[in-house]
Amino acid sequence: MGKTVELTEGRKARIAAIQKRVVGMYSKHPWPSTRRTDEEMGWRLRVLGVSPEDYTDRTVVDLGCGTGEYALWYATHGARQVTGVDLSDGSLAQAREQADRYRVPNVTFVKGDVLALEFPDEQFDYAYSVGVLHHTGDPFQGFQEMVRVTRPDGVVIVSLYNTYTRFWLRAKQTLCRWMGGDDIDARARWGRRLFPLTMWSLNRRYHGLNYEEISYDIFGFPHESLHTANEVLGWFDRTGVQYIGSFAPLRFQDYLFAFSLPEYRQFRQTFDGFPLMRLAADGLARLATRLASRVHPPFPRPRQIETILCQLAWLPFSLRFNCFTIAGRKR
Repeated sequence: MGKTVELTEGRKARIAAIQKRVVGMYSKHPWPSTRRTDEEMGWRLRVLGVSPEDYTDRTVVDLGCGTGEYALWYATHGARQVTGVDLSDGSLAQAREQADRYRVPNVTFVKGDVLALEFPDEQFDYAYSVGVLHHTGDPFQGFQEMVRVTRPDGVVIVSLYNTYTRFWLRAKQTLCRWMGGDDIDARARWGRRLFPLTMWSLNRRYHGLNYEEISYDIFGFPHESLHTANEVLGWFDRTGVQYIGSFAPLRFQDYLFAFSLPEYRQFRQTFDGFPLMRLAADGLARLATRLASRVHPPFPRPRQIETILCQLAWLPFSLRFNCFTIAGRKR
């Protein structure tokens, strides 16, 4: 595994300041609390090259678990024990309430820093972190921690904002920062006022359940970093993780496999609010049913030019897919 870099006092202070503001916002405005994970997880994991055997009867850690939807999904879909880690008291309170409400005994939510996990090496079989590390101030340090606490041959899955597809939304966010300054509430209000179509689309994606919280997550956030697929593949190399798949795929030939899967039909519900994307995806699904895919997981590692071209192809759908996910197996 890659060597952990010693942080300077100045960098530690900067990361701590970022952490304080991010945690403060998500404690006050927990996110998302209403995600319907059944819609997305079946297709997402199959496209990533992950099978149920990777988490069934295994120990799972969800890093930056927020309000706990993913952790609860794993706990109710075969995992032996799931641990959700987050620093936001507000989010953790909702996660624990959900676990109690649905009587899920094999999930535990703990307060902890994903950049400095209080777990021994190689404690978990499966590590999952979606939409979190880009808010930390040191995403690679968080990824190193993920790998450290994962056992050899265990699965590591990380999802981050994409440099390509976050571009257009970043322009809107910049305007909200100019208008609202350091006031997170003001940024969120400006986002709701200036970009009603963006808000409508994202609100439809979450089925109209989370309007105000969406504006904070999209326009009010205190800090984010952007990443490319090749950068994250470099993290894999530095930490001894072997690529097994990506979502969305990073090779064009992998799309035929993805859209031939029956799980796509359920994931299709997440395209509410994005009619053009749904139309394009349905076209790919029809094409995939006519053309037998010769590709099956684990997928070959994409070449650099393939990752660039695929990320460029994501641009027309950037509002819905501004995060990308890569899965690997620890050597």
